[in-house]
Formats: sequence, C-alpha cells, structure tokens
Amino acid sequence: MKIAITGHTAGIGKTFAEILKNRGHEIIGISRSEGENIHRTNHVIGIIEPCDFFINNAQSLYAQTQLLYGVWKKWQGQKNKFIWNISTQMAQQPINSLPKDQDDITMSEYRNQKIALEDASQQLRWKNYWPVISVIRPGAVATEHNKEENRADVHEWVNFIIDIFSKNPKLKIEEISVGPSKYDFKI
Repeated sequence: MKIAITGHTAGIGKTFAEILKNRGHEIIGISRSEGENIHRTNHVIGIIEPCDFFINNAQSLYAQTQLLYGVWKKWQGQKNKFIWNISTQMAQQPINSLPKDQDDITMSEYRNQKIALEDASQQLRWKNYWPVISVIRPGAVATEHNKEENRADVHEWVNFIIDIFSKNPKLKIEEISVGPSKYDFKI
C-alpha cells in the first residue's frame, strides 16, 4: 500500500513511517524538515492524491483540516482509500490549567484546531462512505520530544493502532482514543 504521512520525521509520524515501511508499505513522507510545508495545501494534496492511505499527522494552525477537505475532495467515492486524522484527547474536554512551563492559550488554540479537524471528519463521514475517515486521539505518548514519565511508549502505541485496524478489517473504527494506563488489566 502507498501511504502518505505528514510530519513523518519526528514523533508519532516518524514511528508510523518506520513501522509501516518495515511492514512492506511504500511511505510518501511530507515534512517541513524535508522542505515541504503543509500550508501549501494544493501542492501537498498533489503529493497525497496518488496514494491509497493518508495519515494526517502534522499540525500547524488549521492546515491539517484544510488537507483533510482537499484530499477528501480528490478521493470522494473512490473505494479502498483511507484517512487517519491524528487528533488529541485534549479535544474531548476544556483545558483548565497546565503546568507552569506550558502556555494555556497556545494549548487552547491547539485544542480548538484539533476540534475543527474532528468536526470536519464527522461531517465528511456523513457525505460518502469512501474514503473511510478515522480520528485517532493519542493520550500522553513518549516521543523523542516528550519523554516524561507516565507516557505510553510511542512504538507500542503505534503498533497497537496499526494492529487494531488491520486485525479487525470488518470493523469500521470512526474514532479511537488510546493513551497510557495506570492499571495492569488483563482478561
């Protein structure tokens, strides 16, 4: 499968790219560090259009939502096209207070941008079955930029997300929130 991933050189996007490449997929990476800019929406959509799968991961203002709409328009009605929109669990509740080293307003803006992405995903799912759009909400995930305690290992998290979708192909997963657990729960 040919998979486009924005933000493929760091964090969750990098881990998706590595793991999916190791599983035999062709990765089309789109990252600022490699000269691409997701604000050049039409250009980026042109890169994504020939792919089968789009992991809409990189976030900058509302560009992630604009890319969703643009790719959806190109892929509308085409079977076997999939979009995973990487959101955040912060979109599920208002931000009350953050540690002193984080800016409440900046995080509030980030949250609202992700809410726009989720709302657009929901709206587009009502218009046409294809492409299949899923919203994936990471909780606290330990990436190279964020290795605080009580975070899920990024490789375990990405493998879990890929496995939950690929091992259950008959289930349509519209939204999923997955983060670290404080419990050692086994059935």
